[in-house]
Amino acid sequence: MTTSQVIYFWLFWLTYLGYNHVKASYKFNSLDCEFLAPEFGRVNVCEIKAIDRKRNMLNIETILAKTIDQFEIKFKVFTKYNGLWQPFLYDMTVDVCQYFKNPKKFFIASYMYSFLQPYTNINHTCPYMAGTSILLWNFTPDEGGVLAKFPAEQGQYGLNATYYVNKVAAVQLNGTLLFFK
Repeated sequence: MTTSQVIYFWLFWLTYLGYNHVKASYKFNSLDCEFLAPEFGRVNVCEIKAIDRKRNMLNIETILAKTIDQFEIKFKVFTKYNGLWQPFLYDMTVDVCQYFKNPKKFFIASYMYSFLQPYTNINHTCPYMAGTSILLWNFTPDEGGVLAKFPAEQGQYGLNATYYVNKVAAVQLNGTLLFFK
């Protein structure tokens, strides 16, 4: 090996070790859950719980008062840039009932659901019966898995999710997340 090859080899390994072994972390900053149409149910739990100084998790529980035959989620992701919230990559609506009938049809939603699946009991097509508790419990996303599929810069991100039940805006979730290395 020539001297230049040795230098390139070491530079490659230092770069590889430097980027791939830096532990990324996140912290949920805020969470707000609001039932816009109380006739459909109520929010029992909407909280952020600490795991340690740098990480935390989400717990959300809602109780349905009526049976749901149509269920859509409209979500938008934002990033904070120069003190202002700007749209970031995703602004889409997913028909949850159709998603569970044919998940392959919803490419991005399938990726996102793969991170939520271990933490939620939303796992079948409609109807969702009255009295059902819908949970997102101890949600702590795997940073490496998320970043492998959705690369993102460090910074502050926001999520606005509106849940439509039978074509009526029923629940709105707003939250922010700080992503850092």
